[in-house]
Amino acid sequence: MKAINWISWGTGIVAALFMLFGGISFLFDTNFLGVNHAINFFHMANSLLLLTICIQLHINTCKKKD
Repeated sequence: MKAINWISWGTGIVAALFMLFGGISFLFDTNFLGVNHAINFFHMANSLLLLTICIQLHINTCKKKD
């Protein structure tokens, strides 16, 4: 269960980094990391945040069963 918790934290941190990259790309209107549109960073961050939420819900559900 501890490994799943680490994966959850990792996906949350990566999602936060993607949001930061998207903000930088939007503010400076650059081709940041080879991505043409800033919205692509936010799409990926949205997917990773959803994965983080699902993993955390799974962890909390398993803890309540014990």
